[in-house]
Amino acid sequence: MKILRRAFVVRDQAASQFSAILLRLCESGNALGAALVDAEGETVDYAGRVNPFDMRVAAAEWRLVMSFFKETRVAGWQETHELLVRSEKQSFAVWMMSEGYAIVLVLPPRAFKSPRRALGEAARELEREAGLAARGVPERLRWLRVDVRIDPRDRRRPLAIWLEGAWIPVEVLGKFQTGDLGRNETGYLTRLGSGAELVLVREPLGHWFAGEPT
Repeated sequence: MKILRRAFVVRDQAASQFSAILLRLCESGNALGAALVDAEGETVDYAGRVNPFDMRVAAAEWRLVMSFFKETRVAGWQETHELLVRSEKQSFAVWMMSEGYAIVLVLPPRAFKSPRRALGEAARELEREAGLAARGVPERLRWLRVDVRIDPRDRRRPLAIWLEGAWIPVEVLGKFQTGDLGRNETGYLTRLGSGAELVLVREPLGHWFAGEPT
């Protein structure tokens, strides 16, 4: 975990809106590094603590792996759009986007899961920024990272959500039970003052995501 405490590396290219989105993804997903890579394996932009050269190499190699899945004749593999590789020194996650682009993450050693909510949000933002068509990966809920004010007596229970520049109180209707929830994640079905219902999920590191139907 020492690498998590390193300062962010010096960039070898100017920062862009892509790198800003990837930086938020690193923070939300507890990733060491993130890269946006095209269908040819070229890194468009990157962010995080990983050396830029190493990040580009990792992005190119894992994009090549996804190309192998696309071209193989093994039934079902051609539709692979998400990959997690867990290893002793570093773990990796790949999330496919439209037009052959992909997000590649370098994760801490022995990572048990990829940050799917943060990846889905980042993919939508990157596709919008790049003018790409939305890939439309089927998800029951579309997730958005949000700031939540918590109950001081129960740090896992939401009291209000920051929306449009103000704290909006939420009424907890009950626990949200679904297979989407991972270990140590807590979900709530909540209602805003307007009557709109919203799913809020607290991830293990304290990040909150709001879910809305796709």
